[in-house]
Amino acid sequence: MGGTVEVEGLTKTYGSQNIWRDVTVTLPPGEITALLGPSGTGKSVFLKSVMGLVEPEAGTILIDGVDMVRATEAMRLELRKKFGVLFQDGALFGSMNVYDNVAFPLREHTKKNESEVRDIVMEKLDMVGLVGQEHKVPGEISGGMKKRAGLARSLVTDPEIILIDEPDSGLDPVRTSNLAQLLMEVNTATDATMLVVTHNIELARTLPDNLGMLYRRELVMFGPREEFLLTDHPVVSQFMSGDPEGPIGMSEEVDHRREEPVAPDPVYPGGTAVMSRHAGARSIEVLPRQLLPKSGMPRASGERHRQRVSSGAARLYVAPDDEKDRVRPLPRRHLVTRGLKSVGDLFALGLDTARTTFRRPFAWRELLEQFWFVVSVSWIPAMLVAIPFGAVIALQLGTLTVQVGAQSFTGAASVLAVVQQAAPIVTTLVIAGAGGAAICADLGSRRIKDEIDAMRVMGVDPIQRLVVPRVLACIFAAMLLNGLVSVVGVIGGYVFNVIVQGGTPGAYLASFTALAQISDLWVGELKAVIFGFVAGVIACYRGLNTAPGPKGVGDAVNQSVVVTFLMLFFINAVITTLYLQLVPGKGA
Repeated sequence: MGGTVEVEGLTKTYGSQNIWRDVTVTLPPGEITALLGPSGTGKSVFLKSVMGLVEPEAGTILIDGVDMVRATEAMRLELRKKFGVLFQDGALFGSMNVYDNVAFPLREHTKKNESEVRDIVMEKLDMVGLVGQEHKVPGEISGGMKKRAGLARSLVTDPEIILIDEPDSGLDPVRTSNLAQLLMEVNTATDATMLVVTHNIELARTLPDNLGMLYRRELVMFGPREEFLLTDHPVVSQFMSGDPEGPIGMSEEVDHRREEPVAPDPVYPGGTAVMSRHAGARSIEVLPRQLLPKSGMPRASGERHRQRVSSGAARLYVAPDDEKDRVRPLPRRHLVTRGLKSVGDLFALGLDTARTTFRRPFAWRELLEQFWFVVSVSWIPAMLVAIPFGAVIALQLGTLTVQVGAQSFTGAASVLAVVQQAAPIVTTLVIAGAGGAAICADLGSRRIKDEIDAMRVMGVDPIQRLVVPRVLACIFAAMLLNGLVSVVGVIGGYVFNVIVQGGTPGAYLASFTALAQISDLWVGELKAVIFGFVAGVIACYRGLNTAPGPKGVGDAVNQSVVVTFLMLFFINAVITTLYLQLVPGKGA
């Protein structure tokens, strides 16, 4: 029998907008449940709450007796291994072909050899009709094929709980029917608990054992298909028949206005809500036939469902028609509060990154790929910036030392300025502006395509798999490029001082060796390490918290670069002040 999912008193808000409140429902183990509702009623948010990807403000979600809401992230990762999830757009990893996408959960959580993995993967691909397409990457296949590949991936580990978001999106009617039949076959073979979010009325009529409907921030009805489809509830009847007349309008806002009390009239002298006017709305008179397994195998969950219905244990829940306080406005979170929360979340990500760095298995391949990428896009800009930086410092200090009669110290001042200040800042600004921006955009695009959520659902920690390699890549790249920029900057300053200002070559180098000390070099590298860490963490944080859509990705990249610049200058001032106060100069 499949896993148990018990939801009680669940409430979710975004800012001042209440998505739904006090939702209580238990998914019968092993049975198929469909969740319906007009667009914008939070069906996908509910699904992500069950997965532990969205944190509700109140309520509990018990997965086999363990509360997903209050569990630690480590416990959630373990609980999610019970899930198989099909996201609305498939959520395939863009860097992997179809075969590797489907094989990913097996390679992560089992010790099967590649021969066993291949047998399972090809079986699932054959099940969804994708044999022959396994070598293609997601960008080379249609939306419907992505959906079917996502379904194959969700089934490879034989999950106890299967969550499916809009299985019909991107599919034509024939393939939608085939997919519905496939889900029935999967339930028959695995006895997994299934929750399907859908707008497809035909699928909702024929596939599930149980039906529920979200409307106006609450679960208005839930129960056996046999009773749900025969109800005369105005909202359910209108939705199932697709009738434009009724309490459901074009948007949630219209729905709210439609159900406000209206003035009395001759036909409805009581002046009741429009919803009450439709109390006698038509219902379905003939119960549609439920899909049956083509294999002819007995369906254990179907038999349990019939027993529950016949014994009266399965009752139809109907939400009370309580009009008052339906749309209670929530206090808007203050701008300062939001800012403090963002700072706290950023700091927490930094701590989690440092802690997770030592967890095994370590993503060495990802680290090497990201390191090479960051260095490849940063080293030329870093060198091009280092030359004028070193020249300007040398020219400015050379002019100043001549004015005060201390031109013999030009070399020491120039080189120390480059090594301690210019090189770490130039290096990390270039990394933040090039590598960091690319990292933020990459994670942001993964975020809006549900790849990050898909990874978490499969029990893989995105911090360990994605954030740690990228942050370490920024650190190592900063250390390497810091040395390169230091050398180029010093050479540039030397050339400009000697050629343009007529400085003495020997004096330039002698003053540096006379006053510099090894700690001056180390402080430059220390800054590079800290700056690289900060740039990497901020880029990853903004990428992981990208708002939906391309604009959200663009805004995240801009914010990442600006915030990194501000943080680097502040941290640089602090480190420089502490160093000059705590480390005495040579000869002091």
